[in-house]
Amino acid sequence: MERTDNIIQMTPRQGVSCNATLFGKESAEIDDMKKQLLAKQHILKVKGAFLPYIRENSKIVTYDKANGRYKIRIPVALRTDERDKVTANTEQEAYDKAYVYLFGDDTHTVRILFEQLISQKEQDPDISSLTTDRYRQVWNKHYDSDPIADMPITDIKASYLKLFFKRLTGGRVMSRKTFNNLKSIMNAVYDLAIEMDIVTDNLSRSLNCKDLKFKAVDNSNIRYTNEDREAILKVLSEKKDKSGYDYGIELMFCLCVRIGELKALRWSDIDFRNKTISVSREVVLRKDENGINHHVELAHTKGGEKGSRILPLSDRAIDVFKSLGMPDDLSDHIVVTSHGNPLNTGHFNDHLKAITTEAGVPYLSSHKIRFWSVTELARATGGDLQTVMYAAGHVDKNTTLHYIRAVQADAQLDAIRSCFA
Repeated sequence: MERTDNIIQMTPRQGVSCNATLFGKESAEIDDMKKQLLAKQHILKVKGAFLPYIRENSKIVTYDKANGRYKIRIPVALRTDERDKVTANTEQEAYDKAYVYLFGDDTHTVRILFEQLISQKEQDPDISSLTTDRYRQVWNKHYDSDPIADMPITDIKASYLKLFFKRLTGGRVMSRKTFNNLKSIMNAVYDLAIEMDIVTDNLSRSLNCKDLKFKAVDNSNIRYTNEDREAILKVLSEKKDKSGYDYGIELMFCLCVRIGELKALRWSDIDFRNKTISVSREVVLRKDENGINHHVELAHTKGGEKGSRILPLSDRAIDVFKSLGMPDDLSDHIVVTSHGNPLNTGHFNDHLKAITTEAGVPYLSSHKIRFWSVTELARATGGDLQTVMYAAGHVDKNTTLHYIRAVQADAQLDAIRSCFA
């Protein structure tokens, strides 16, 4: 097996269209009201700043008939550069320009803060480019064309934000999971604004959204079954010339690891004497300056330092490792391609699909292998939270509870089924 030197270390239903049209009209009216309110706020702020420096009943905006332009003369005490006036095509534009002159450009809009947030994440070596890509996809779909994106974050009131969320979720067109994903962006934008001393509170996190309505989703928690696993492993055990992807699929069904953790496993992580393996790193994708993804190995797992763990090895897992054949250099990665490169997740799933087809079981992605392993852990431990959290490398107990609830749901179905046997 070659050494892995190229890992960098470090359609709508009938009846909906009418409601959608009405809701779209209401949304446009709300957007127009917000724009009018923002314009009025600019006027009030400029008038407030001018108040000590103008005579009573004096006009702030005057019209220059000769040039057909509106003009605001800046009081000497308020001038910050050589300009003594601003000119515009409309009275409102004049106020807007004076606002920018006095208070600066609205550089702290949601959009600009989001771009700063993405820039920080792209520079964070611990964050995969897949994560930043997901942030960008959610932004483009839900924020980019909405007026709230170009509002200064300091001007956003609770009512604005709540109306924005209501527009997105109205008519139960969105699942709760999708909403949580898009709200997490606003949460993060506010967190950044707090760090930059722009605002003092995270309005997005404190906003009550319990009254929002979401569409029903399938909560069946589809995953591989024990029977599926056995059928897949049987096909793999009968293969003569196995690839790194074949061994990777076997190991994922024998270990409670994420695919990024599987890619980072080294021979030095195995203690054959005590039949254990240390899971303390992961391989993620990171884009270079040309936007091309490369594998990067991190010195921790997704759960950070708390995600590191030592897992016991079953005889089945040990057999897989022995089949691979231990190299002389224990620093080598255990599962790699024939060229010694890290496994590609897309290719991994392609191989998995071929194996499941041969085994006669429904294809599910590599993440569903992980789902199987954690739910089986929950079942085997009787739902012991701390044990499952440790073995799965979870930091947030709510993540573990998701799997425990899946096992409880299975038990409930079995109990209901037994009543009608």
